[in-house]
Amino acid sequence: MTDVIEVHRGRTVKVPIHLQYSVLGDDITSEIRVGVDPASTLIATWDVEISPNGRVINLSLDNSVTQGITQSGGWMDIKRVTGGEPVNVLDTPIPVVFRNVVTS
Repeated sequence: MTDVIEVHRGRTVKVPIHLQYSVLGDDITSEIRVGVDPASTLIATWDVEISPNGRVINLSLDNSVTQGITQSGGWMDIKRVTGGEPVNVLDTPIPVVFRNVVTS
């Protein structure tokens, strides 16, 4: 997994998360917040797709979402609920940096 995720404002971003196990049938969500506290202000919610083998979580943010982001950075985590119980996907939240683009 990467150390920092870069999101370019006004552009669609896609991030694949490769796992050593299958998450088929699990409920996966991911959000970007201003801080690591889950009660901190929500910046964006990733759209989530799971690969057919369940070993890749594909996260995406549409350009219509990224263009409205005003923060310079935030933190993201991935929540997995399996068998009714929340379990970790990531050991620690990942920092996210929001960048402007130079080509419109």
